[in-house]
Amino acid sequence: MTRRHISRYVQATAGGERTRHFTARQPPEMLKLDSGDPHAPTPLHIRQAAQQALDAGLTRYAPGQGDPELLAAVCETVERETGARYSPDDVFATNGATSGIYAVFTAFLDPGDEVIVMDPTFSLYALVARQLGAVPVAVPHASDYHIDLAAVRAAVTPRTRLIMLNNPNNPTGVVYRRDELEALARLAAERDLLLVADEAYEKILQAGCVHVPLLSFQEHRDRLILVHTFSKTYAMTGWRLGYVVAPSDLASLLFGVHRAIAGPITTFVQRAGAAALRGSQDCVAEMRDEYRTRGGLMHRLALGIPGLRPVEPQGGFYLYCRYEAALSARDLRQRIWDAGAAVRSGTEFGAAGEGHLRFSYSVDEPTIEKGMAVVGEVFRTLGRTLAALLLPLLLLAGCGSEEAPKKPAVSANLCVFLPNGMTLGPYDTAKECATAKENMPRGECKPCAK
Repeated sequence: MTRRHISRYVQATAGGERTRHFTARQPPEMLKLDSGDPHAPTPLHIRQAAQQALDAGLTRYAPGQGDPELLAAVCETVERETGARYSPDDVFATNGATSGIYAVFTAFLDPGDEVIVMDPTFSLYALVARQLGAVPVAVPHASDYHIDLAAVRAAVTPRTRLIMLNNPNNPTGVVYRRDELEALARLAAERDLLLVADEAYEKILQAGCVHVPLLSFQEHRDRLILVHTFSKTYAMTGWRLGYVVAPSDLASLLFGVHRAIAGPITTFVQRAGAAALRGSQDCVAEMRDEYRTRGGLMHRLALGIPGLRPVEPQGGFYLYCRYEAALSARDLRQRIWDAGAAVRSGTEFGAAGEGHLRFSYSVDEPTIEKGMAVVGEVFRTLGRTLAALLLPLLLLAGCGSEEAPKKPAVSANLCVFLPNGMTLGPYDTAKECATAKENMPRGECKPCAK
């Protein structure tokens, strides 16, 4: 067999949960509660704009950092929604948000440098950082799944270069408050860091929830970078269109990196993006209302499943649930898969996702109802299995005149110790600790300090 040299950074990221999920073959009848793909079609006026651009012969390379119409539309949108004025020179078109994330990380992270990410969060951030030889430092959220600012501050080291934020958060569905975003921006200024936001789900909000754009904090303009995509808001996942907005002194640098990664973005697709931003936003409101209905349905169904504890959705189209079952998130996800429904394990999004599952309500209501029925049956089966195992022990404990001695709970009491002094845990088993360490490659599993 031919031996090939493979980058050690690529080797370190091969075979993770995200990769395994995307390469797994799903049977046609699988109920897809795992998808980040909107169920709705791309709105008609956007498709018509693309067709008009094609008919006009816009099939050659787009100029410079992007089609002038798209860049101008982005600047108009940013000013309308944040009050901040940017020049088209501060913007460039990307292949969805993904290539923008890759360009930002490539530009500012050397091997060994650190990027702070929330835990849990979109798994692509850590994957990209590791492929570049950088270190993603995962900082667990507070108990309410909001930002733990003290933990973020403690995670900053001399090698920290930037903080990466996903708001609304995937997978938790939490929308961060103004005060926590403002505190992060102040911390970034204090420690001379860049603060990068991926706001893919900003328009998909549950009733009463408000999204605060990062670029609205203009007193910190020189260190704020927005990475955005048309995929979720306008149901354009297959169009592969996004953009980056950056400080004037960084935009040209970032575009130079991006040009080496992806080249110019399809010209007629950029015209469709301009039409999306400048056209009627009624389609956005209609899709948002539909997601609210579906999110409410999935939340109610989850509440009816014994052992499942859903977080009330705020933004995006995901339902994040804590569960009570003696299985790892990875193993439980597999059980549900084998039963006919695809979901995502919490640990795909970080070590703090252990004991959690992520469900998507981007699909239609019948799929939600059938899929959650499958999930419910898996949990009920787990409950019956546990009861069958415990019943003989309970009967045995009830025999005789003396009370059976109680055994103390056994815990490995292991923690993941990080080079920057942070500690994750404790974990009850060596397996749980090892799962946490997978997301923190420089960590070490050892007994927790007493």
